[in-house]
Amino acid sequence: MQISESQPFVPVILGGDIGAYSLAREFHELYDVRSVVVPSVMTGITEHSRILVPRPFAQQDDPVAFAAFVSELGREFGDVNGTTRPLLLLGAADQHIRFIATYANELSEWFAIPYVGNAELDRATEKDGFYQLCRDLGVSYPATVVHGCAGDAPDARALESELVAEGVPFPAIVKPSDGVAWGALEFAGKRKVHTVASIQELTELINKASGAGYGGTLVIQDLIPGGDSGMHLATFFSDQDKRVRFVSCGRVIVEEHAPGAVGNSAAIVAQANDVAVMEGTRLLEELGWTGFSMFDMKLDPRDGAYKFFELNPRLGRNHFYITAAGHNVARFYVEEYLRGGLAGGTDLVVATERHLYNILPLRLLRRYVPAEMKSGVEELIASKRYSHPLYYSKETNPRRWLYILISTVNHYRKFKRHHPAS
Repeated sequence: MQISESQPFVPVILGGDIGAYSLAREFHELYDVRSVVVPSVMTGITEHSRILVPRPFAQQDDPVAFAAFVSELGREFGDVNGTTRPLLLLGAADQHIRFIATYANELSEWFAIPYVGNAELDRATEKDGFYQLCRDLGVSYPATVVHGCAGDAPDARALESELVAEGVPFPAIVKPSDGVAWGALEFAGKRKVHTVASIQELTELINKASGAGYGGTLVIQDLIPGGDSGMHLATFFSDQDKRVRFVSCGRVIVEEHAPGAVGNSAAIVAQANDVAVMEGTRLLEELGWTGFSMFDMKLDPRDGAYKFFELNPRLGRNHFYITAAGHNVARFYVEEYLRGGLAGGTDLVVATERHLYNILPLRLLRRYVPAEMKSGVEELIASKRYSHPLYYSKETNPRRWLYILISTVNHYRKFKRHHPAS
């Protein structure tokens, strides 16, 4: 499947996960265009598709080679018989956004780039900096200690005293400030997010990470009680004048718990959240943000406050919940970055339509819906207001549908091995 010379613009999407496919679907649904998708390896998500052209590139951890490859894609798809066709460069994961920011000058010869630069990324996404911003603005976040992994082995007694002073008890959550560097590490037992039960477990984790070459900081946090359904998210779009123009919020029903996928939402109910809109807008205006961003937060049952965890500098992996509820995200990219500015004045639009985003078999999903959400979720299912991003009727290859069926059913196996706590 190729891209016609008559296609008016081409999205080039770095990545190959369900979020990358969702973007390709969204552009196809709204504008009837095909996207170029650049995974590191081909999987069933990007194979046998009618809506995208896959261009795999394995050396995505080599930024110089990757920049040369992406620039060549720009020449291939942007130069049409001597005229320049508009291209959008999009990323599905944090490392893609960092790569785009670093090589923006080179890549902007061919691509419109809807992301902030490295300085804004550093301030917003390095978790110790983000929590300082929350402190400055009075936005709630979990009690936190930031520990540097460079240098000597940690002094267990001093570190424990610091945790006590900051109100971080055990068990505690531990996660890296630099998710990109953490993702490149290899050591026994590594997870995206760790839970440690004692100072001994914590110091052992720090030693493993530093021994594997991690020189950044680790964020050690109060473990907020409650299950997956305490998690909430809010996705924002800010225009190029740094005004927040759109917000869509959601409540998680259940997350994945396999070691490499901890924190990935498997089911979300799109619904309004006034607190998230207000607090997220304050943070983004202070940052002077442009483009999409997404906040993770958890409702703390101890004090009723939403505790903000982080800012993601892009659409989330499961952002299709926004489009499924009536606001196709592709429109924001095209209108703001290719057609002169987002239509509709400068007012803030807040999504209010309820919709169920779900990648699980419904029978499996129903096991994990908390009691207070059951009636609402069943109402959405009964009224057919639920969506799976891979279930796209324009895809007609039977091999693709076989992959989708197998991957959906495989969630039974994954949840049996790594099931959410009740």
